[in-house]
Amino acid sequence: MLKLILQRALLLLTCIVLSACASQFSSSAAISIAPAASLNLNSMAPSMYGRSWQQVLFITTGQEQHTLLSQLAVNEAGGVRLLMMTSQGFPIVELEKSPKEPIKAKKMLVGVDINPAYVLADIALVHWPVAFINEQLSGALVEQVGTHRQVLQNHKTLITIDYNDDAITLHNIVRDYKIIFKKVTQ
Repeated sequence: MLKLILQRALLLLTCIVLSACASQFSSSAAISIAPAASLNLNSMAPSMYGRSWQQVLFITTGQEQHTLLSQLAVNEAGGVRLLMMTSQGFPIVELEKSPKEPIKAKKMLVGVDINPAYVLADIALVHWPVAFINEQLSGALVEQVGTHRQVLQNHKTLITIDYNDDAITLHNIVRDYKIIFKKVTQ
């Protein structure tokens, strides 16, 4: 009985700590992907409507590495919902983006300093069709040859994206981070 009471008390304490750590914020729909280059996320690519996926993101920034589970859903109107969790299943960030509205995000766990708006922009750069990205991009241009995509600014490569059978690798050269996207296998 005492063990059950202690378990419930620990669970309650964990919930209180996690909710105390939660913070909400809004962000404009134009996300900076590099100096003087931004991606407008006011609308989703129509090819993404009604789609959802789960992926594992391996994020490397400087000396830090994070493994995150991500779930993305785009509804039939182009609204987006993104949930990112630790590999243990603890929610880190929940992001919602309605068409023509600012990005609304709620951070639920401290210690993982990931900007969900940047992740959403990276997801768009990886998954949207090139023509649609270029319509939404300001200060840069996306080109794709085969399984290699790059974001260019004045003929200088800012971001590279490489596609292969089991993973997609995005390397932001300017901000010095890398994300490997892998599908969740069941």
